[in-house]
Amino acid sequence: MPTWTQADATCEIFTYKAGLLSAVGHDLLLKCTKFTLTLEDGGIHGDFDGSAIEVVGAMKHGHLEPGTLSEKDRRDILDNIRNHVFKRHDQAAIHFECDEVEEHGELLEGEGTLTIPPNQHDITFEVHVEDDRALCKVKLHQPDWGIKPFSALMGTLKIQPDIEIRVTVPWS
Repeated sequence: MPTWTQADATCEIFTYKAGLLSAVGHDLLLKCTKFTLTLEDGGIHGDFDGSAIEVVGAMKHGHLEPGTLSEKDRRDILDNIRNHVFKRHDQAAIHFECDEVEEHGELLEGEGTLTIPPNQHDITFEVHVEDDRALCKVKLHQPDWGIKPFSALMGTLKIQPDIEIRVTVPWS
């Protein structure tokens, strides 16, 4: 029964800017710094603490742009996530449950239930195994979980409703 945590795996969250003033905004790379994933009896179980989010930095054309965000920017982003994006949710109790994963060579596929309390929805996912790592990318539509994407300046600067989650674990 393999189990992974933030000590040996990563859970990254990518957000994408939108709106009339998107040129002054940033695509962001965030990281969940407290989670557990377990592969057991052909299924996957995961617990994620959405209150343990770190702002890694701003992204430009798919690459991290070091030094783009000030410490105040990082604090403001985290404040907005905790107090506005997740204001009606138990962000510390995000849970994923999948009873069965199908293996097709270097590709694993499955369907599971993602709960961001109080809402839950089924999602499908693919895991690509390459060398000694397994990478799962999932697009989430925030409004499906009752999450209103961040918006400022009367909607002229906002985050797109679709975000991408990437989970990478060691694989052998």
